[in-house]
Amino acid sequence: MTPETNALINLRLHQADESLVEARLLVEKDMRRGAMDRIYFTMFYCACALLASKEFGPSRPALGGIAAKFHREFIKTGLVPQEIGDRFKRATQLHHDADLGAKTPPDSARLQDLLVDADSFLTTTKLFLGKQ
Repeated sequence: MTPETNALINLRLHQADESLVEARLLVEKDMRRGAMDRIYFTMFYCACALLASKEFGPSRPALGGIAAKFHREFIKTGLVPQEIGDRFKRATQLHHDADLGAKTPPDSARLQDLLVDADSFLTTTKLFLGKQ
């Protein structure tokens, strides 16, 4: 792995860690739309870190490209459990619905469950990358 790739992975993991902390704070304040955004981006940055480990760079459109590549390279191949892929897919849809759609963000109880999902995704990512 090149030093640049390692630096990118570390950046994405830092962004994921930071997003998860922000999500927890926003859930505590009942700021549901912002919390959903940060939960989603926690998972998105994890997917980016994993893809970087395979030397995949950013793509356009970034959001769709990352999700599709992550699924193809990590879920379909069994490198990451299907459950993680399902969690990312759920968070992506809820983020889209709350941010761009005409739906309200999930309630506080559902956000708590999503925080657990995001934390699990981050832990799985760090373990996979040997960054725990």
